[in-house]
Amino acid sequence: MIWYLYLGKLFETWIETLFILPFRNWEMLWLLVPVWVAWFFAEFYQEKIGTSIGNAITNAVVVVWGSIDCSRQTVALIVNKTITSSFEIFLRFGLVAIIFIYGIIIVVLGIKARKLVKFIGRVRVVTYVFAMVVPIFYNAIPFSLEHLFAALLFFPMFYFLIEAIDRIIPNPKAIIEDMSEKEKHHEQKQIQKEQQPISHPYHQYLHQHNQPHTHHQHQHPSQNQNFYNQNRPRV
Repeated sequence: MIWYLYLGKLFETWIETLFILPFRNWEMLWLLVPVWVAWFFAEFYQEKIGTSIGNAITNAVVVVWGSIDCSRQTVALIVNKTITSSFEIFLRFGLVAIIFIYGIIIVVLGIKARKLVKFIGRVRVVTYVFAMVVPIFYNAIPFSLEHLFAALLFFPMFYFLIEAIDRIIPNPKAIIEDMSEKEKHHEQKQIQKEQQPISHPYHQYLHQHNQPHTHHQHQHPSQNQNFYNQNRPRV
């Protein structure tokens, strides 16, 4: 029974962080609203059929910029003496460092064309991380391990809920147009590939040996024997 109450408290914290706290702090909305809007259009008009490496690298910009803004907010809270605990200051800057490194990892893996970046750099994941940590640095919610635990615990539910909505909603015209262009490009490349001359070594060998010889003609064995008989030394 205690575990149910604890999970209920974590779920309440999770819901409050995502949907309630941003409207209690209007200054935070200036940062979160563009992120949410960009996520919506990228999710349903760009990454609905999958995340490309280029998309992931672009999404990393949000993470890096978010870490910079979070450090700015932390410094402001320290200057205003809103937070004075050295341990809390250390944890806040540690979290900022983790977010910044997360963004840099996305960029590095994207440059190296690693497939993992298509997941960790997806706009859905990046937006979730950003939305969960920003209220902490704007001091809209106390910094606590329970908050971070709730963010990790309910992340799969957020991820697969959006995935289900993605599958239910029909593809918009922009996605359909992009898909048709990719199919046409693929068909053109396939046609060009089929029209190219055969370059297999075995086929090249057959092609060369089936050509008429202009410099040297092979003679029949009987012709060679006649030539020998005519030119052999007489005894």
